Amino acid sequence: MAPLYRRLPSLAVAVCGTILGAAAAEVNYRPLVPDVQMPDGTSFMTWADETAYTRTYHVSANDPRASDENPGTRDRPFLTVNHAAQLVRPTERVWIHAGVYRELVQPHFGGEGSNRMIAYEAAPGEQVVIKGSRVLQARWERSRDPHGKWQFSQRLWMTTLPDTLFEAGYFPFRTPNITDEEFALMPWALEWKGRIPYSLPRGMVFQEGNRMVQLASYEDLVRLPGSFWVAPDGRTLHIHPFGSGNPNGKLFEVAVQSHIFRPLEQGLGFIRVSGLAMEQCANGVARVGVGALNAWGGHHWIIERNIIRDVNSVGIEIGYQTFEEDDKTHSRREDPPIGHNIARCNRIEGCGTAGIRSLMTPYALVEGNDVTHSGWQDAEYHWEVAGIKLLENTGSLIRRNHIAYLSGSMGIWLDWDNVNSRVTGNLIHDISTAQGAIFVEASQHPNLVDDNIIWDVDGQGVRAADTDELVIAHNLIAGVTEDPVFAQVATSRVLNGRKLTSTRNRVVNNIFVDSSKPLAFDPGNTADYNVYVSTGGSRSTVGPALGERHSLSVKGDASLDSRQGLLTWKPDRALLPVPEVAGCNMDFAGRSRKGEQNVPGPLLSLSTPVTVQLGDPCCRTRSD
Repeated sequence: MAPLYRRLPSLAVAVCGTILGAAAAEVNYRPLVPDVQMPDGTSFMTWADETAYTRTYHVSANDPRASDENPGTRDRPFLTVNHAAQLVRPTERVWIHAGVYRELVQPHFGGEGSNRMIAYEAAPGEQVVIKGSRVLQARWERSRDPHGKWQFSQRLWMTTLPDTLFEAGYFPFRTPNITDEEFALMPWALEWKGRIPYSLPRGMVFQEGNRMVQLASYEDLVRLPGSFWVAPDGRTLHIHPFGSGNPNGKLFEVAVQSHIFRPLEQGLGFIRVSGLAMEQCANGVARVGVGALNAWGGHHWIIERNIIRDVNSVGIEIGYQTFEEDDKTHSRREDPPIGHNIARCNRIEGCGTAGIRSLMTPYALVEGNDVTHSGWQDAEYHWEVAGIKLLENTGSLIRRNHIAYLSGSMGIWLDWDNVNSRVTGNLIHDISTAQGAIFVEASQHPNLVDDNIIWDVDGQGVRAADTDELVIAHNLIAGVTEDPVFAQVATSRVLNGRKLTSTRNRVVNNIFVDSSKPLAFDPGNTADYNVYVSTGGSRSTVGPALGERHSLSVKGDASLDSRQGLLTWKPDRALLPVPEVAGCNMDFAGRSRKGEQNVPGPLLSLSTPVTVQLGDPCCRTRSD
């Protein structure tokens, strides 16, 4: 049975935990509008910042009057965000004014309820950038080979990274992407120990704001303008500049921080971070605790309308289990897993491994985010890489996200023992992955993947490896190179005392376009009422699987203009109504499904030829 606060829509709930340090916090949980049903038939319950803020601290890097000795008023603002983060208390907020801030922001306090939050916001209408990098003030000289004996090429240059760039003993140009201690916590990844990219230093270099590519070999620098190599001493930096010219006089920045925004202590709650840009972070590639913007085991966070870009690994981390960097131990909080973190309408691009990631955050809401051009580390085989990767979900909702142009990365991955969670209304296209665009892994309880559009994927469409009780319904899956749906046992692992299986999964009311492979099923899974579309050309389309009594094969045309967000759909016949699927009461565009209006695929309009404007995912979220 769902806990009481999950069953009563408008109940003010007392959430107690040692992290609050005060009386029990009140949270007014309520359904989304329109209502979103979870696999168990209950409504997804969310919450909002209802705080009437009593004080505003101002920070302004560009104001000549700014000083951390000031009171933080508009006329006498603070100079650094982190100074304000040491002072701001419940019902207070920090307004950050336009400028570039090179610092680590470490909040000292959390809020005490949805009506007593702490907020960090860009001042209205102003552009704020917080960077984990420092400007490299160095003289470049012609590069000599690592032994200093001879000059390799006129196009290569070198300098020494001064220790003054690095603070708090963190030296990313001397620290590999995954350390020995971190590998010890990821035994499944040990085969990659000592291999690229895991063995490369985690420092980053930017020329005039453009990320340079790190190479493992000095000799390869000459082949690639816009690249760098770090000598074994971790101090000597060799570059091949963009344009192959003299780098002196140009702006170079080196990422030196492991995080950009992370609380001083684990477990702080009721914090909102909105409207900020964070970039150039030299974080590691470990399983957990590395996000540039990191809730650090916190609960009831709202992370919205931020821009996260150009980080070495993970952009945003909302998990409740963390990795303690000081003593290299895996840290699991002792208080109840209350979760309820919200990541909404963020733009995330250029992350080396994952856009949004967590290890345990029950009842998470991840919606309207734009995750693109990530996965460039090509480190998928240590199994922690995706546009959105959430591990051990209970009651989580991942909806209306746009995920595209990923390399070596799944789109959305719900990893391990997921319960009553839903992935719906997402647009995923142009990705390359060893597994699937959407992957629900190793789960034994009902979950739901519905009304998603998956297009041009080098890999599988929806993957349900080692998973039972998953419903895959009303999706449009087009142009995948591997199985459109994979529901088979893939490993010999054990969960909850029994060997993992892949059975009782249902694949219904989907549209598969140009599927060159059939559904990959173990016995005990079912499929029906699907539509298999062949557009002709070089791809042959596999039709309905054995036992799909009501599925159809049709001919037609289908295309996605990803730049314009236009879906063109021209089947050679009208699609017939299909039975309703519990919970799938709204289509991709938010229109209600009822009776005869229910057709295969994610859009009711696909019953006949149509061109559909899919819209911005964040705008679709804001329409609630």
